[in-house]
Amino acid sequence: MDKMRRWVRNQRGSILLFTVVLVTPLMIIIGGLAMDLAYLGTVDDELQRSMDAAALAGAGNLSFDPSAFTGDSSPVRVAAQNYATSNPYRAENLAKQITTTTFKLNAANVDNLVDGNIVVGIWNGTTSTIGSYPPGFTRRSSSTDDPFVNAVKCQFANSIPTSFLKLIGLTGLSTAAQAIAVAGPPATLCPGCCPFPVGVTKCPFQDAGGNFGSQGCGQPVSTFIPSTTNTASWINISGTSTPNAPDTKDAITAAATGAGCNSTLSAGSQVGANNGMIESVFKTLADCSAHNCDSGPGTNGYFIDKYNSPTILTVKDANENITYQGHGWEVFVPVIDTADHSCPPGPMNGSGGNAPTILTFSRLVITQVIDHGYCAVANHHPGTLWDANCPTPNGTASTRVDPDLRAIFGYFSCATWDAPPVPNPAPIAGLAEKLRLVK
Repeated sequence: MDKMRRWVRNQRGSILLFTVVLVTPLMIIIGGLAMDLAYLGTVDDELQRSMDAAALAGAGNLSFDPSAFTGDSSPVRVAAQNYATSNPYRAENLAKQITTTTFKLNAANVDNLVDGNIVVGIWNGTTSTIGSYPPGFTRRSSSTDDPFVNAVKCQFANSIPTSFLKLIGLTGLSTAAQAIAVAGPPATLCPGCCPFPVGVTKCPFQDAGGNFGSQGCGQPVSTFIPSTTNTASWINISGTSTPNAPDTKDAITAAATGAGCNSTLSAGSQVGANNGMIESVFKTLADCSAHNCDSGPGTNGYFIDKYNSPTILTVKDANENITYQGHGWEVFVPVIDTADHSCPPGPMNGSGGNAPTILTFSRLVITQVIDHGYCAVANHHPGTLWDANCPTPNGTASTRVDPDLRAIFGYFSCATWDAPPVPNPAPIAGLAEKLRLVK
């Protein structure tokens, strides 16, 4: 009996028994759980990469024309679907894979529904409402949103089967991914591009509700002296002080020749502005002081030389309608916001803390220059802003309306170039070729 009692009280080997009975099953449970979660993590990563590719591809096809993102076969939706289906994830069967059947072009989604696979809209990366668009992503809900669309959202959700967890009744785990890509207006000039030292107003790109869009594309731009309301002004491309004559002439020469260009302007920069027209500056565009508008390289006539080149320039509005086609000088200019944010802007002056702020950039086609009341070139287009001041035959010294008149006329020429986008609502006076994932 004593031997039996000693054997029962003997605890040697109990830890081993505990390990075998309890710890080993626990390790199996943890291993099985880890296997299911590792598979889920892999699927999440692959699915996110697929949505990133789809959103970037869709955003890369945004343009000023709403047909780019409306309709079942629009380039934005087709590109997004193509890149999504070309980057599949690990699904257990074809029915759950990203295919043209499961990742739809929204053929029945005529209202761009919020839960669609491909949703176009407006991205506001600030913490404040801009116009009528709050922070974050707002889907396009009607054609009134078309001029403001700058982003594409792609999303996909599904479930994956489990291996171990199905033993406890959990047969599947949910997985989902979402990506938003922006193709907004450019935040900088294109590499190597020299800015023309004129700032143009944001107002053609802003509606009465304060929403920025592309509606200014193809619209005319002008600046007069004397005038109290202009849509453009001279700017200091190197700082916030009032632009002076020597620096402005140098900037015009750099824009014309590409030499000596060292601009670091970007969205958010402030630039000094001067609503006046300095005679010596104007002579770098067209010198009509001798009653005969001079051309030629050097100090006189850059605009006349550019206009007389054989190149035909075409300017289109946001709906791809031609608003100007002919000769001119295509330059790069910043789109600015005056300190008082007014529209129309009134005199576009400002320096120091009141200097205008650059919102984005645009191409501008200069179509006519007037100096001492004479029109520099014979560019007669009835109904244009400059035509009333350029009696036929213009471009000669035969007639002039006002001997004190100096002016520049042109058109916003919205186009794309190699630059990062502004991720916030801004005048869509151009489109950046570089895209940005914002979510």
